[in-house]
Amino acid sequence: MSITPDEALKILEDLGGLPATSFHEGLVSDYVLESLSKLGIEPRRDPYGNIVARIPGMTSGVPPIAFVAHMDHPGFEAIERRGNTLVAAARGGVPQASFADPVASPIPVEVVAASGQRWKAQLAGIDGAPEDRRVLVSLKEAADVPLPASIVFDLTDFNRHGDLLYMRAADDLAGCAAILAALHDLAEVPALGDVYGVFTRAEEVGLVGARIMAQEHSLPLDCLVVSLESSRELPGAMQGLGPVIRVGDVTFTFSAEAEQVLHVARQALVAENPDYKVQRQLMSGGTCEASGFAAWGYATTGIAFPLGNYHNATPEGGVGAEYINAEDFIGGVQLVTQAARSVAARRSSPSWKRLQAVPADLQQRLLNSD
Repeated sequence: MSITPDEALKILEDLGGLPATSFHEGLVSDYVLESLSKLGIEPRRDPYGNIVARIPGMTSGVPPIAFVAHMDHPGFEAIERRGNTLVAAARGGVPQASFADPVASPIPVEVVAASGQRWKAQLAGIDGAPEDRRVLVSLKEAADVPLPASIVFDLTDFNRHGDLLYMRAADDLAGCAAILAALHDLAEVPALGDVYGVFTRAEEVGLVGARIMAQEHSLPLDCLVVSLESSRELPGAMQGLGPVIRVGDVTFTFSAEAEQVLHVARQALVAENPDYKVQRQLMSGGTCEASGFAAWGYATTGIAFPLGNYHNATPEGGVGAEYINAEDFIGGVQLVTQAARSVAARRSSPSWKRLQAVPADLQQRLLNSD
């Protein structure tokens, strides 16, 4: 790929400094739009704020492919002010520690305005019944915070330790960064078919942006949809062993034909570099946007980055930064780029050809035997 690993990682670092929760994705959205504009790509925003970038293909007759990632991350939304305390509702799967005794386990957070201004604060107990999933947020100092506002955990924006990248929200800024990095190459040398980069909103509260796009057929119905996610590390999908070809999630298994695009891409990458690593696994830790599109008739598949501290929940029951492996991320950028160039060859993979060809002698033997 023409974009260097360091340049791809810089995109991820930039995005890490832009906190976003469901319904408050503006900072990330602005960065994505500006990045696409610099590439000479004219994106469109649908009425719901989802971003769609299209790079026209060089020929007809090749189905389009779309790479989809979401811009939000679990957190809270401040909805009411009580003096120097805010009442905030959980938006997405925040750690259970968020609702624990704030005296025994104080959890620092940041309140983030649409402008990007941040205020230091701390979770200060639950508000109402536990099932309401509301918390009190105590500001460190008096501030006229405009409501509603986003509230995120006060964790590192981006920090590299050896092979690991620590972020408040690798899920799913890593997916967004991988798509943006791949589009650098694809804008320079287009693929045979159309390529879409799609950046959605409000995934963490039910795949809302993606489901609306699928329902409204915002992408062509013959489009192969590839969901990019940072998904909980599982046996068979371990950090440091490459990005994961995701065959399904906790809700659906995905399309064999769409997946073959990723297999053809993997074969090309291994032929170029025998040390290139990729995994294949059913990632059952949650439901990703591929399922949202599959429910509306799209052929889907997925790429996942094995994730530590999923949704900021540590194994010890606390709150911590998420983390992914740097080489897994770079490998994912390569896989996206090559997949965009492999759509036309999806039915010519060795597996596809082998299963379509029945040896004549074995067929005849069945005819001649009981």
